[in-house]
Amino acid sequence: MIDLTTITNWMTANPLLTLLILGAIIIIKGLALYKAARKESIVWFWVILVFNTLGILPLLYLIFSKGAR
Repeated sequence: MIDLTTITNWMTANPLLTLLILGAIIIIKGLALYKAARKESIVWFWVILVFNTLGILPLLYLIFSKGAR
């Protein structure tokens, strides 16, 4: 099982990769929230904002949402 110390050590050993991953998550979440707000999808907006799990939910929204580009 991976504990917090292992994750912290990995992040310290790989700062560039850590920043790239965090940047990608922020961009994906921001884009999904922006698109949901533009389409006035109030439910999707709050679900993404509250239940975001490692960027998976916003990514799914971006993949399966249609229109409003």
